[in-house]
Amino acid sequence: MVNTNDHLRASIEVLYEDANVLVVNKPAGLSMHRIGPKDESITLRGIFADKLASNDALRGGVVHRLDKDTSGVVILAKSTSALEFLQAQFAARQVDKTYLALVWGHLKHPEARIELPLARSFKTPTVMAVRPGGKLSVSQYKVLAEPGPYSYLEIMLHTGRTHQIRVQFAHLGHPVVGDKMYGHKKPPAGLNRQFLHAQKLAIILPGSNEKTIFKAELAVDLAKFLETVSG
Repeated sequence: MVNTNDHLRASIEVLYEDANVLVVNKPAGLSMHRIGPKDESITLRGIFADKLASNDALRGGVVHRLDKDTSGVVILAKSTSALEFLQAQFAARQVDKTYLALVWGHLKHPEARIELPLARSFKTPTVMAVRPGGKLSVSQYKVLAEPGPYSYLEIMLHTGRTHQIRVQFAHLGHPVVGDKMYGHKKPPAGLNRQFLHAQKLAIILPGSNEKTIFKAELAVDLAKFLETVSG
C-alpha cells in the first residue's frame, strides 16, 4: 500500500538538506501548516513532519511561510535550536528574499522602493490593507519585462508582512495577476492562481558564518503563462 505522504513527498523538489534544515520548492495549492487541531488538510509541514522539529504539533519546524497559492523556496528546521537560529535572522531582517511576480499594467518607474503601512482590514480580518498606524512594509522592485498588458517583476522584500507584495501592488493599482483576493475576481485564461513565486532565499545556516543562496526556477504553470503572453 502506497503511503500518501510518501507519494506527495516524492513530488516535491528538495533543493537542499542537511542535519539541521530542509529546503524545498513548495508547489502552489499547498498550505504551509494546519490552522488548528480540527484541520485535516494536507500541508507541507505534514508531508515532512517526521523530519522536522516537533516543538509544535501544527507548526513545528516552520521557519517562515508562503501563501497557499504561492510557489517557491521554503526553508524548514529539523530541530528547535535550528528553528530559533533561522527565525532570529528573519526577525532581524537579515534574510534576503527575492520573488518573481506578474502584475497588471505598466509601472511608472522601472525600479523603485515601496514603503507602506499594512494592517488587517477592519471589515475582513483575513485581508490586509494599507492604512495609517499599520506596520511598515518595505519592498524594492525591478521591471524585467512588459509583456502585453502586464509587467514582469523581480521583487526583493526587506520586511515580511502578511500578503505584502499582493497588498502593496494592489494599492498602487497594479495587482498581482490571478490574485482573487486583492485583484480581479477571475484569473485570465491560462492561469489558475496568483502569479507569485519565491525565487531566491539567502540565509546563514546553522554552523556557518556566510549566507547560502537557494533558488527555485519559476514554476512550470507560471512559465507557460508568461511564455504565452510574451508572444
